[in-house]
Amino acid sequence: MPKQPFGGPWPLALLAALIAFGLAVHVLELFDWRQALDWARGYALRWWLPLALILLQAALFMFALPGSAVLWLVAPLYAPAASTLILAAGGSAGALAAYWFARRLTDESLARLRASRGYRALERESDFLMLCALRLVPAFPHSVLNYGAGILRLPLGRFLATAAIGLGMKAYVYSSVIRHALEAAHPADLLRGEAVLPLALLALALFAGRALRRRWGRPGPGDTGSG
Repeated sequence: MPKQPFGGPWPLALLAALIAFGLAVHVLELFDWRQALDWARGYALRWWLPLALILLQAALFMFALPGSAVLWLVAPLYAPAASTLILAAGGSAGALAAYWFARRLTDESLARLRASRGYRALERESDFLMLCALRLVPAFPHSVLNYGAGILRLPLGRFLATAAIGLGMKAYVYSSVIRHALEAAHPADLLRGEAVLPLALLALALFAGRALRRRWGRPGPGDTGSG
């Protein structure tokens, strides 16, 4: 049985170490990042690279690791439309894998997951609009959503559709911002709110639309909870 898929701080520590390493290399000017980017883009048209990136993201999400980090590999290499397809495919495949993998969690891992705020929100409400909105919320832990959906046995069709829609929209916004910043030679643009604000507003609109539908409209098939 797999143990502690959410345990330990090492995934975040590894990500922080990679970011620190990248900043150090940039500050010390150990290599020309534009030259490295041009070299990497020379492999972007190889048929196997998109497939490898999709499989990498799927594997990360399956084991509750930060699969969204693959965005920083994909967005610089491909146009926003192509990046969206790659990231939506990898994210959806990883969501499906985690959905089924959640059935094999240990009791200890289940207890930690059920104690999280994201799981409790998913347990209370899991209709179509809610699942889409959660995918769009910046920095929302997708692994909690993926594993929680598997444990709650949410309808697979609804789960996959919202994963593809939410992850695709988020991937397009983030990829567009990263691509623009790299081509405009203004990496500082990545620190602004152009990527976060549209996603936050769209998620807010979905939450509001869902609340209005529940108050004045007829409830949908998933509005009563986990379905």
